[in-house]
Amino acid sequence: MRNTLNEEKLKESFTNEDKKLIEETAAEGLQWLEGNAEAEADVIEGKKKELEAKFNPIMMRVYQETGGAGMGGMPGMPGGGMPGGGMPGGGMPGAGGAADAGVDDLD
Repeated sequence: MRNTLNEEKLKESFTNEDKKLIEETAAEGLQWLEGNAEAEADVIEGKKKELEAKFNPIMMRVYQETGGAGMGGMPGMPGGGMPGGGMPGGGMPGAGGAADAGVDDLD
């Protein structure tokens, strides 16, 4: 999300308040993730949705102002997914899936 602030086609559309909220929310999300690396996938997903709820109104306005330039998008928006791949590393540690499934999970 922070990378979106520097996207050439979008950066002029962010207000100082937008930038502050994005920086603070991204820092909060990173701090939370570092402190909760062992959290269950559904808990991490809940936190991701909470952060996206703060980003969505800003990104919808910016994309409307720019005619959709730089659409990487947020969920529910054309292009889908958070700009920059969402959570740090482009994925969510322990988010499940076949790679994380144990033998007991496959029954």
